[in-house]
Amino acid sequence: MEMHSSKKQFLVLEVAKINLRHNALLSIAVAVLLCLVTPFLIGTANLDRNSAAVPLEMFVSLIGIVLLTPVFQPEQNEEIDDLVSSKYCSTAKVHLIRTVYSVGIATLLICVFTVYMKMQSCDVAPILALGTIADALFLGSMGMLTSALTGNTVIGYMPPLLYYALNIGMGPKLGSFYLFSMITGSYTAKLWLFVAGMLMMAAALFYQRIRKRMV
Repeated sequence: MEMHSSKKQFLVLEVAKINLRHNALLSIAVAVLLCLVTPFLIGTANLDRNSAAVPLEMFVSLIGIVLLTPVFQPEQNEEIDDLVSSKYCSTAKVHLIRTVYSVGIATLLICVFTVYMKMQSCDVAPILALGTIADALFLGSMGMLTSALTGNTVIGYMPPLLYYALNIGMGPKLGSFYLFSMITGSYTAKLWLFVAGMLMMAAALFYQRIRKRMV
């Protein structure tokens, strides 16, 4: 039983390592670059609590789109899809592994950026990091679900970017699904965004699994 568990763990780590090397490096690089340029685009020093939310919600949260939208991209190439399907690890498990490490990387980058802002004498607290993670998961899962439904990663980027633009135009009128609520000192919307993001993520993974069985 213990040997079977260690084999399973090794398989997961091996799949994650291969996918990180071959499929995720570009997305990770873009996400890191976005975090690096944010201080040059907007102030990140000596900010109060509400002002500190601006770079996190309006810039850093976009890494969710960058990291989660391409989860299904490799298998959208038929040759790669056939190759992955013939391997010892199911495509559904591969997608789940990609999703988990993408969420993990997004969370790590957001936490690192929050610590950086703290070092810059900003009034940041864990709630700001958690709220930004909720935004990132919501936007990323929207792209992920669109990519799954359309079978096209490029199209997958459009809805979350359009929704982001809608938030700039309509502001708090979006209520519980307003992406920038922490700027106004409100945090309750983040719970709704987090739940919606998790549901869209689960729906995307489930749809891909069903679609694969029907092919």
